[in-house]
Amino acid sequence: MYKTVKNLLDKIGQRLNKGQKRSVKAKKNILASFLIKGTSILIGFYMVPLTIGYVDKEQYGVWLTLSSVVGWFSFFDIGLGSGLRNKLALALANDEMEKAKSYVSSTYAILGMIISAILGAFLCDSALFRLAIHFKYYRG
Repeated sequence: MYKTVKNLLDKIGQRLNKGQKRSVKAKKNILASFLIKGTSILIGFYMVPLTIGYVDKEQYGVWLTLSSVVGWFSFFDIGLGSGLRNKLALALANDEMEKAKSYVSSTYAILGMIISAILGAFLCDSALFRLAIHFKYYRG
């Protein structure tokens, strides 16, 4: 068994290291990306029963909601991170430091506005929800 696994790993290593330097690096990065994503999925599967074991149903619902909201923030990037990476690399390659600084500050400003809008919406919704509960129970 040990020898079979070792042979398999050796074959994978030979395939990864075959080719030009950039191709080898790309292959290793792709493999690492798959391993990281697979590990993340496994951790998610193990985390559900562990979390349920420590909290009751109501607390688990709150935990799940908060986790979902945090996950949503990755969707609100709208490609700004990728765009910044491309433009910043180009500006740095051309030694245009002022342009690079402008790209970074603009991206942070736009992300800050998006997060502020989302936070404002959550705070308004929370305030309206509390107000509705107040009038529902204390109307008289």
